[in-house]
Amino acid sequence: MPIVIGFWQARAIAVAVELSLAELLAEGALDVDQLASRTQTNASALFRLLRALESIGFFTQTSPRVFSNTATSDCLRKDVPGSQWPFVVHALSKGSGPFEAWDELDYSLKTGEPSVRKIYGYDFWELLRRNSQASAAMNGAMRSATVAMTPAVTAAYQWSRFPVIADIGGGIGGQLVSILDASPGLKGILFDRPDVRKESISHDRMEAISGDFFESVPTGADAYLLRFILHDWDDAAAGLILGSVRRCIKPTARLIVIESVIPEGPAFNLGKWTDLQMLVCVGGRERTESEFRALLSGAGFDLQEVVATASPLSLLVAKPV
Repeated sequence: MPIVIGFWQARAIAVAVELSLAELLAEGALDVDQLASRTQTNASALFRLLRALESIGFFTQTSPRVFSNTATSDCLRKDVPGSQWPFVVHALSKGSGPFEAWDELDYSLKTGEPSVRKIYGYDFWELLRRNSQASAAMNGAMRSATVAMTPAVTAAYQWSRFPVIADIGGGIGGQLVSILDASPGLKGILFDRPDVRKESISHDRMEAISGDFFESVPTGADAYLLRFILHDWDDAAAGLILGSVRRCIKPTARLIVIESVIPEGPAFNLGKWTDLQMLVCVGGRERTESEFRALLSGAGFDLQEVVATASPLSLLVAKPV
């Protein structure tokens, strides 16, 4: 029963975010009638929503029909440390892609294709290009989700062995900057599309280069990072990305893939669920260690070790062969 009604709770949280309830309560408690007036909702229905959310820790009644934020609902505000606003909007709001995509999960199961393409007539990346709020929510969701993962990845490996590290598809550079800050002697290359590079973090030991990882990547690095890249693509497309790296990598350099690695066996693992998210949204997939080994081998790499981190991510270290 809790699993089934989890959908109800998730959508209730999404609607609370869309109505900016946590933002309206940021300065203090308000009566439901005031909230209803400001959100243009029915006061009775709004009370019922808030009462239900209060029962799972979101909002609290300071007096009858007067609500204020809790520490949990405070995280639904846009501009607070640890904000979960972008993740909720990305995952649960209509128009962002994933909510509709999950509703069409059966299409993906029948065809093996992302249901986003059926719904919108174009792929998820085009959706982000056309919908600025969906794009902002997606980028914010990824950043908030990796707040704890980034330092965990940095702490899990001896990066100082690589004088120059290239982060391929590295976004704004959060992971690379974290590594550079932890290892003062290193230099970094941040490689991504021109539109992403415009928002990149500035660092005196990091050079930002624009390009397309399907075509080529920068040469001369001692380590190449692919974090949260391969899971966006099926094996054929992932092989093309790996091929670009293989053509440019030095024999002594290493490729480090940073992804969730799905364990064998029936135990719960977040990667088994993000795998379905990849299926319905972008046509990508999460992979087991053996699947990564085969993928890397097909692109001319030998998987040497898998390093766990204090996060859902692992480091798959491979050398060119």
